[in-house]
This record gives sequence, structure tokens and C-alpha cells, in this order.
Amino acid sequence: MPFDPLQVEEATILVLAGFLALEDLVLLAFASSAWRALVRLALRRIRLQAVSSKDPAAALLHLARSSLTEHGESLIELDATFCRNFSNETLKALPKLPSLQRLVLDGCQDVDDEGLLAVAQRCQNLQHISLYWNVKATDKGFGKILRAQKGKELRTISFSGCKHLTDETVQKVMGRGADLEILDLTRCPKVSDSGVLLACECLERLCVLRLYAMAQLSPSAFVSLKRLVNLEELDLCGCQVQDEAIKDLMSAAAPTKLHTLNLTWCPALTDAAGLAIAQACPQLGWLSFFGNTNITGAAIEALAGAPCGQSLHSLDVRGLTKALPYSSSSSALRKLFPALVATELHH
Repeated sequence: MPFDPLQVEEATILVLAGFLALEDLVLLAFASSAWRALVRLALRRIRLQAVSSKDPAAALLHLARSSLTEHGESLIELDATFCRNFSNETLKALPKLPSLQRLVLDGCQDVDDEGLLAVAQRCQNLQHISLYWNVKATDKGFGKILRAQKGKELRTISFSGCKHLTDETVQKVMGRGADLEILDLTRCPKVSDSGVLLACECLERLCVLRLYAMAQLSPSAFVSLKRLVNLEELDLCGCQVQDEAIKDLMSAAAPTKLHTLNLTWCPALTDAAGLAIAQACPQLGWLSFFGNTNITGAAIEALAGAPCGQSLHSLDVRGLTKALPYSSSSSALRKLFPALVATELHH
């Protein structure tokens, strides 16, 4: 019996498509009308990492003008992570992408404000924006994208490594991302206490907040963390957060939904924060206190005796000079935490 692709589950076809180079996937469209229909379905999501040619940007432009993508109108996802030759000119050459929901331009370091303006003119229904490690764009370009969004459908924004981004952009997020669930401001050195306070006070639906390596923030930046009672992941690595902010968050959200908590290199924290976490985080699976010299073995033992003690699979307490032997012996730690798999989370 001949193979009929239309009898295969849609999800299965999309998984299989993920194993093909984009060029090979396009060739399948010429096999039959049934295959063409499925290829069109698969090409609603374009990940340029799957392009085998030396010029993935050119391949994207070809596909975006093709009937296989309805000349760009059917695209719902575009991922150009670390794509070679991806520039402002690539973005300006794209047609309008009215259905695009997910845009990933991570590591596209030739894209600046001019390129982001082109995005704003073409993509106005985005739900997910990721601009990791963009070192050229400024508030002008970030603002253009945010203001261009027609509704308030934004759910995920990553500005990780955008070194020119300031509180001005954070303020614009409030206007277009009131229902935001994920915000990543990792290594954004120009964001101040005011920007973080504004995010905590206005984005109460946040599930994930990443402030990794934001050492410029003072302890005052974290006083409104307690408003984020829906957090499932919180990354404060390298921040000057103090016990009171953690205790207030734990009290306000108890029992919290947190499953991931990164407090690596948060030197001001003491057992008070550790005990509050033990009491309020029954679902916690990933926790790092790496580099802390205040927290003692009492806090570690409290975690072990709490509900999360049975579910913690990743725990880094290396460098805790007051928490011996747990900080120096993974075997001692594993005796306390039966589900523990990883004890070195920070490298």
C-alpha cells in the first residue's frame, strides 16, 4: 500500500520535518499534492539552523516569497538564532508577516535599530520576542517593536545581553506586555532599580523573571518582588538581594509555584532566606546558593526536612563555608536529598 502522508498525525509530520534540512523539506513538496500540503504546514515554522546552505538568510527570503508560505502570510515562527549573514537588509527584504507569533533573533549582532524598525513594520502580532546578545540596538529600536504590536498578546520577552537597553524600554513593555509571563533582563547593565521596581509592580502575571548578573541594582530594586506571586522561575544570580525581599516574596506567595531558584553569588543572604524558602516552596526542584558565605548547615537541613527535600533534584551549595560538610561533599548532600542528581550548577 502506498504511503499516504495525510494519514499521519500532524504532530508526527512536524517532528519528522525537524530532522530534515530545510532544502530537503522543500523538495518533498514536489512529491505529491498531499506532501505539498504537509510541507506548507511544516513551513509555518522556519528555523534557519536547519538550512544546510551557506546563506540561510537568502534561503529565508526565498521561502518568505514562496507560495509554500503564502508569501509569508502563513509564517507563525521565525528562528534565526546565530544565523550567518542575517542583517538589517535581510529584515527589510522580508514581506509582511501578519501571522508571525514567535520571533527569535538571538545572536544576530548585525541587526540594529534599523533592522528592528523593519521588524516593527512587518510583525505586529508577536507573542514571543527574543533578542539575546544584541549589542547594537537601543531603546529606539526596542520601542519601535513594542509600540507596533496591535494587541496585548506578548507573553515572552528576552532582552538578555542587550547592553544599550534602559528603563525607557522596560516602561514600554508595561504598555504592550501587561500579560507578560516571561521577562529576561539578564546582563542589561543600563536597567536601574526603577526599571525592575516597575516590572515587579506592573507585571503581576510573570511566571519567569531573570535578572542574572544585574550587579548594578541596589537592594531597593527587589522590595516589590513580593508582588510576583505566580513566579515559577526566579534568577537573581549576582544580585544584591537581601533576606527581607526573599522572605516577603515567600510569605506573599506561599505555597509558591517556584520550581527553579537561582541565588548564586547573592552574598547578603543568610539562613533567614533559606528557612523561608524551605517553608514556602514545596515544588522546588532546582536551587543554587553557590558562593554564599553566610548560610549555614541549618538552612540546608531545613530544606531537607521540608516537602521540597524529597523533590530537589539539583542543588548547588559549593562555597558555603558555614555549611560543611554539605558544601564540600556531594555524598553528604545526597544523604539528605534522595532525589538529588546534580550538585554543580554554576560553572
